[in-house]
Amino acid sequence: MDNMSKHILVAEDNRVMAQLLAFSLERAGFVVTCTYDGATAAEAARQELFDLVITDYQMPHMSGEELCEAIRTDSMNCEVPIVLCSAKGLEIDSTRMNEVHRLAKVFHKPFSPGEVVAFACSLLEFTPVHG
Repeated sequence: MDNMSKHILVAEDNRVMAQLLAFSLERAGFVVTCTYDGATAAEAARQELFDLVITDYQMPHMSGEELCEAIRTDSMNCEVPIVLCSAKGLEIDSTRMNEVHRLAKVFHKPFSPGEVVAFACSLLEFTPVHG
């Protein structure tokens, strides 16, 4: 397992959820950049290299789907794994989203931040600092 610093971009407009995800990921040993809307996340993806992007589906200024499109077409992170989090459940077409944007995973809210951390660790072959 490679425990070099892994940098994760979290795009989530619900600040409590964003801070909870960031806290959980940082506690495991990841470096986290939090943004609270899609446009800010897209700009971050154009300026910094990330190992993983975790995005909400519904956000102001740019949706999670639009963010995925921007990352895949206009950023240095065009190959980064993307995890989509959604409260929309049955309303979004996860299969189409997976095919079009090559998503690593879709988490439907409510989900456990621990599940997200465990998935990130597994995907990035990262051993968490704190279990």
